[in-house]
Amino acid sequence: MKFRSEKNIIQRKQKSGLYTFLVRIRTEDGEVSKSFNEADYPTAKIAFDSAVRYRNQMQYELSMGLVEKKNNSTVQQMFDTYIDTCPSSLKTKNHLRKLFNKYVQHKDIKIQELTKADIIEDLNRMVEIASDDTIQRVMYIYRTCIVGTALLKNILLRDITLGVPKPKSKMAMQKRGVTTDKKTMEIVKKGVLGSVRSLYDAQIICFLLDVLYYTGMRPAEAEVLERTDISKTHISVTKQLGSSTDEDNVPTNTKAAESVRLIPIHPDLRPILDDLLDFAKTERLFAKEDGHYMDSSWIGTIINRVAKNKGVEFNLYRLRHNVATELVTNNVDSRTTTELLGHARYNMSLYYARSNDELKEEAIELIQIGRASCRERV
Repeated sequence: MKFRSEKNIIQRKQKSGLYTFLVRIRTEDGEVSKSFNEADYPTAKIAFDSAVRYRNQMQYELSMGLVEKKNNSTVQQMFDTYIDTCPSSLKTKNHLRKLFNKYVQHKDIKIQELTKADIIEDLNRMVEIASDDTIQRVMYIYRTCIVGTALLKNILLRDITLGVPKPKSKMAMQKRGVTTDKKTMEIVKKGVLGSVRSLYDAQIICFLLDVLYYTGMRPAEAEVLERTDISKTHISVTKQLGSSTDEDNVPTNTKAAESVRLIPIHPDLRPILDDLLDFAKTERLFAKEDGHYMDSSWIGTIINRVAKNKGVEFNLYRLRHNVATELVTNNVDSRTTTELLGHARYNMSLYYARSNDELKEEAIELIQIGRASCRERV
């Protein structure tokens, strides 16, 4: 039996008498080929017809640009390409690198050989050791940084992350407090003065804590304040300390447009600001003596170390949570609350505001008083 001649299909008859039909189509990027063996089909005719259909389908996909080009780029190379070209800040890039190095196990796989199963394997591996937020960020790395870059470069034609389920973390989540008090802050300030080598830097950090306590500003907003931002009645917030695409600790835009604001100066803060203006040696109020900004992570590390040594729960953001809690629990209207905190939505301000033990005890007492009143009426 002999089959008709078809372009791009090579017919071979084996010693066993069975036919093999090899589809071979040459392209600019290499060769597309597939073998159809009679032994895998009910008859040689069905094997031949399958080869013809495959040839026709591949010719169509090639003409429409639907066939993925051969590429030896690895998952690591796709991620590196994204990091090199994305407009994200240096801080964000470094965070993505840290997550990629820690959680992505299939770094050396060729991007065209990466499968959904590989991605699911990495995500499932995280459920015992990472939070839901971290799992979500690693999913972002796969979807946007790795597969997204390959799609953009036409190395992949299909988004293999579609349909990948995000597993839920099995880590035991411990509810942590987010508020503090002035007494705790004073303990931390004393610890800073006794542990930071430069007395000037230590004093500047203490001034920073006071400003955060009375204003509820984001630490990065306070860290970039200059003399001209302090008037007799208000503090002007127009920028924050952040990072550009290739440099850390530089002034950047505020987190949101709503974050640009004027914060009234509390009477107890006024003398502290006057002392700060006299003490600071540069236009940048919270910079080192040479005028360079202090590294935000360095300040955070010092605060965390001092708090641990003193046996207290404290960090810079607790001071912001304090102000948010006081605004909400004192029934300050939603517009004023969001404008003072620099939030775009009141829901975010509510998220920052947390009940403390005293407020919870008062709430329980009110419930009991209400129940007793009801029983008396009955």
